[in-house]
Amino acid sequence: MLLLLIGATAMSFVSCKKDSTGKGGDMYPVTISVFTQSPQQQPNADNKVYKYIEENLGVTFEWDILVGDIAQKRGTMIAGEDYPDVIEINETQFIDAGALIPLEDLIEQYGPNIKKHFENNNAWDKMFSPDGHLYYMTNWGVYHGANQSPYYGGAALWLQKKVLKDAGYPEVKTMDQYFDVLTNYMDKNPKIEGQPVVGFSILTNDWRAFSMWNPPNFLAGYPNDGNGIVDPETHKYENFFTKDISKRWFKKLNELNQGGYIDRASFTDNYDQYIAKLSTGRVLGMHDQAWQFGSSQDSLRDAGKIELQMAPLPIVFDSSIKPHYRDYPEPNLGRGAGISIKAKDPIRIIRFVNELITEDVQRVIEWGIEGEDWQYDDKGSPYMTPEQRADWENATWQAQNRAILVRDVFPTWQGSWTDGYPTVLTDYYPERKALEKPEDVELWAAYDVTNYAELMDPNPPANEIWYPTWNMPNPPDGSDAQVALTRCDQTMRKYLPKLILADPADFDKIWDEYVDVMVNTNKIADYEAYMQKMLDDRIAARSGK
Repeated sequence: MLLLLIGATAMSFVSCKKDSTGKGGDMYPVTISVFTQSPQQQPNADNKVYKYIEENLGVTFEWDILVGDIAQKRGTMIAGEDYPDVIEINETQFIDAGALIPLEDLIEQYGPNIKKHFENNNAWDKMFSPDGHLYYMTNWGVYHGANQSPYYGGAALWLQKKVLKDAGYPEVKTMDQYFDVLTNYMDKNPKIEGQPVVGFSILTNDWRAFSMWNPPNFLAGYPNDGNGIVDPETHKYENFFTKDISKRWFKKLNELNQGGYIDRASFTDNYDQYIAKLSTGRVLGMHDQAWQFGSSQDSLRDAGKIELQMAPLPIVFDSSIKPHYRDYPEPNLGRGAGISIKAKDPIRIIRFVNELITEDVQRVIEWGIEGEDWQYDDKGSPYMTPEQRADWENATWQAQNRAILVRDVFPTWQGSWTDGYPTVLTDYYPERKALEKPEDVELWAAYDVTNYAELMDPNPPANEIWYPTWNMPNPPDGSDAQVALTRCDQTMRKYLPKLILADPADFDKIWDEYVDVMVNTNKIADYEAYMQKMLDDRIAARSGK
């Protein structure tokens, strides 16, 4: 088997002697310091996959895991030029501050496997910054072979599974239908397990506040183009924050607030409090992207409370609108691992990533250790025992036995291995079936689907040539577009909660004031002009014009 070969091969790297310069000549043992925004815990000292990485790739880690506000942490790091070897970036601030070194030449010379990996989905060309340099290695969205996942990980209006069952699994396609089901359940069931029910919660904290202002885009049938919508015929880009679709959404939330169905703590809770609340199972619904609150659903699963988990629904304003939530995966541009100007040995880091991204090592990262976490049967097919499946579904076990932070920060295979099996073993059909929960099977059957991806859209349309605009570079610091975007962000954080919580008689007045500030004071048109230029350039580049 492939996994039996990697140990002997990689161990020879570690046994090599360090070269006379002490800089990158061999795969000698090294500790790499990493700053990450991933909301994970520090790995246990006896974590077996980290031990595998140390023994086979010669690398140990020092993790600086974000606690608190990312903007404050980032500002402190930049101000003091206090950088670890590797920085996980999510926006361009570290690049703009000159905190990261260019990587293209290092990868060309020392990272052939990295280059080959990023040639999938044309990610290599897409990662370059406007100045012509490559400053980071994206961590998600680079697919090898087919995407075999039946799971849905994007944006949706989510509703608790128990709420849908209680209502008899009704048709829930429009905004009004969604909130009718939610409010009817809350009226009948003011408590869950002795605690007050939370109707509709809203994530408003830090950079994650896009969950507060993005719903109108999806409700109107547009795909996830971040801060704007693109006319598919004219390719015109414009914001939706000041449009009637946003007014319609926030007016609905205002009405719901009058009935006590909006979680008012949403406007003061931080991210950890939001996750903790979802983990209790007393929240009935919210709009979010699955990857942001997955840990709360894991907690409910581990507690055996599957019925209190959330189900995604492709909700739109009216039945005449076709939902466009589901898409085809694209490289997560703008997020990934960059090497800082303070890195002690950039070449060694590149050599590490070059080995990390090989198929054999990636299979250990994704599937675990053969013989301990999974094995082949007598027909050569991989499988897990019931005990192994139980471990794999347990969040605490995962944290103690998988290199979660490595796969969150550094480049990762997605899709399929070269032997055709999916890169996530639980996506393999026999394993997927073995792990299905009766509550989910019942829900899927009621809506005539076999998984949540199908529930969102069994046949998503092909991505448009420009898609998605959310992964385009942010405007340069100090530019008119950047100033406009910053001001608009601040204005939305101020006015959108006011609109939700306002006396209905004051709603229109506050809305008009909000739009005036966004358009005339903040000059949101400057941001739209920048994005139009980015959009036009991308279309030209991808169409070969």
